[in-house]
Amino acid sequence: MANEFTDEELKILSRYVTNPSGDTFCVNIPGLAGPIYARYSRAVTGLRRTLLKEFLKDGELNVNRTQELIERILNEYGDDSVGELEGAHLALEQISNLMTKVVEDCRIGGSPIEQSTRYVFYDQKDAQGRYKYYRGEEILNSSTGAEYVHTMDFLFDAYASAVAPLTEYFRKLKPLEEAEYDIRGKGSPEKYSAMDSDVFQKQFRVTYNADLRTKACDVLRDLLPAATLTNVGLYGNGRYYQGLLTRLYSSELAECNRKAEESHLELNKVIPKFVKRARRDDYSIQRERQMRTLAGSLLSGIAAEPGDPCVLLPLAENAQAYLDHTLAACLYPYCRHPFQQLLNIVLRLSYDERHRILETYTGNRANRRNRPGRAFETGYPLTFDLTADFGAYRDLQRHRMLSQERQLLHCGLGYELAEELTLIDFKEKARECFQRSAELYDALRKELGPFTAQYAVLFGYSIRWIMGMNLREAMHLIELRTTPQGHPSYRRVCQNMNDHIKARHPELAETIRFADYNEYYWARGESEARQRRKEREIEVRLDASRDSD
Repeated sequence: MANEFTDEELKILSRYVTNPSGDTFCVNIPGLAGPIYARYSRAVTGLRRTLLKEFLKDGELNVNRTQELIERILNEYGDDSVGELEGAHLALEQISNLMTKVVEDCRIGGSPIEQSTRYVFYDQKDAQGRYKYYRGEEILNSSTGAEYVHTMDFLFDAYASAVAPLTEYFRKLKPLEEAEYDIRGKGSPEKYSAMDSDVFQKQFRVTYNADLRTKACDVLRDLLPAATLTNVGLYGNGRYYQGLLTRLYSSELAECNRKAEESHLELNKVIPKFVKRARRDDYSIQRERQMRTLAGSLLSGIAAEPGDPCVLLPLAENAQAYLDHTLAACLYPYCRHPFQQLLNIVLRLSYDERHRILETYTGNRANRRNRPGRAFETGYPLTFDLTADFGAYRDLQRHRMLSQERQLLHCGLGYELAEELTLIDFKEKARECFQRSAELYDALRKELGPFTAQYAVLFGYSIRWIMGMNLREAMHLIELRTTPQGHPSYRRVCQNMNDHIKARHPELAETIRFADYNEYYWARGESEARQRRKEREIEVRLDASRDSD
């Protein structure tokens, strides 16, 4: 197709596309590729001719003309759809783990990756000599502020004091001389004594230390509060960021509001036209508050039942049952009750009360962009009501081919202490951490409300959430999250999910062939060894490349 363009045009195009003369190419024009793509639906010519004709002047991007064209294209083609064709990378650093859940609730159009509590110890202080936890002014300036700082310091002191003894416990449990890893790629694990070179010995020690570290991290993360600071990297399209910013602006958490402003400022430097409509959403804020009030009224005096940790909910087999399930789902995030109990409550409500739930959840919709929440996604063939520690939820929440809704974090669902904490004589200290966490939660809730109080809740406390999915997503989630290197907590959740599917749908369950029920105490060892082999292969290739040069 080279004859479509002159030599001069090909030279110009080579700066903007990877293959100026072929029919398949990548576009390298950050911030502008989306609008140019949008022209496909109404332009006779292809992207390259459109680029030359409409967006370049004397071989250079025509900035003024480009901005005019973007505005026109967004108006003509719909900025929602065009926003999916342009993206940006955003880093959110030193945000609380609580806020990461708000960020990751926006699950379509964006890809998050965050610092892992399975690989990083949180025992270090910053340059000011402070532990890394959220210190928002709304908390510090409250009458609970001093208690908050004192309790957080206590929690992190306790966490830090357990790192060395727990690591040493694992070192004695699995001495270097007895550890086995497939470092050399022989197909079976070998001991350190079999390593016949300095390279293999070094890789074995790196693997061994990483094995101990990740095991200790897995145990200790239960002692971290939701206020723990972390880093999150995001890639998303313009539509995703517009939705994310709106969610952050509209959050009840002051931290999210501030980060919305900061993020908006930075995204304006990269994809300004695609996030211009992001703002505080009064519709959703009003709807959420009215639903919380309504749920409190309807459920007043009705104590939440304990519920099982994993329940596969019954199917809505007819129109009436579908409505009942939808109404129960509307109430779910605004209370502490398990779904089945809510379903039973809904069945006893009057027509007016049921209608009020639906009307309040829908809210005062002024336009098509005013959309209710995920209760209206009710109806999946597999819907689970789950209770597990917050640490496990953090990993399972990020799955995107499903609908999930959580209840607010609190300390009422209890916790389980890892056996290793007892074995290193840390049981009482750990119990004190959970007790202090609960006391701080109560104090924050009383003064600042249930949203801010969540910062005090330890990862080890349980949270209740619901997940709806089809069989394909259940297969993906269960097989991925039961692999040997998975955290024991979420492995149990997914094994239980699979058991329930087997009981209700035995024929369908046969398709989930790679659910792993084996126990792996040293879950990360072989994964780390595999990483060493990959690193060695890369080094070999690099050495060969250097030699050829």
